[in-house]
Amino acid sequence: MNSFPRIKEEIRNALLSADFEKIAQLSLDDRKVFSILISLAYDKEDVLCWRAIEAVGKAASAVAAEDPASVRNIVRRLLWSTSDESGGMAWSAPEMLAEIVVNTALLCMDIPPIILSLEEEEIFLKGVLWAMGRVLRAGIDVEGARDIALQSLGHKDPAVRGLALYVLSGDKSAGFAGRITCLVHDEGRFRIYRNHELIETTVGDAAKEALKC
Repeated sequence: MNSFPRIKEEIRNALLSADFEKIAQLSLDDRKVFSILISLAYDKEDVLCWRAIEAVGKAASAVAAEDPASVRNIVRRLLWSTSDESGGMAWSAPEMLAEIVVNTALLCMDIPPIILSLEEEEIFLKGVLWAMGRVLRAGIDVEGARDIALQSLGHKDPAVRGLALYVLSGDKSAGFAGRITCLVHDEGRFRIYRNHELIETTVGDAAKEALKC
């Protein structure tokens, strides 16, 4: 009997309740969990997508201890999905790659600069900015990440401006604070994933928060 539908339903239910421990445990028994999570990470207006992104990292952490090669295979698969040759949709590849990096210690430390390089394609810019904010908050520095964020503060899309602030938040480097201050009255709205939830805020509020950090 095909167990795939059963496992997919288990994963969906676990995501709905933000039970990441359950998903990590399932991934130890069946590597198909990664494929299911990737397939669920396509609609960034749905919190289920973001929880699937987060769950990829939790699952990678669980599997890396006993089977690091499987995790590296998932990384290669996600990177391949961003290429023209793949013929597919990358969906949330930058974000998932960032979660894997953050959750697997030294196993994937070569990946952040590759994630950053994806910003050259507009379709990946928001994902790359979120990914850079995520890895920087984990104490992993990525050369050039803040420069890309600084350049993105004037973007026409409020989500790009807001995510750029996510990258720069708390950075007191010369020139950054002044640029951030210019956005405190920006009423553009965007959504960002925090504490297992998708919340809506304004660019101005994100700027104020960035200055407080």
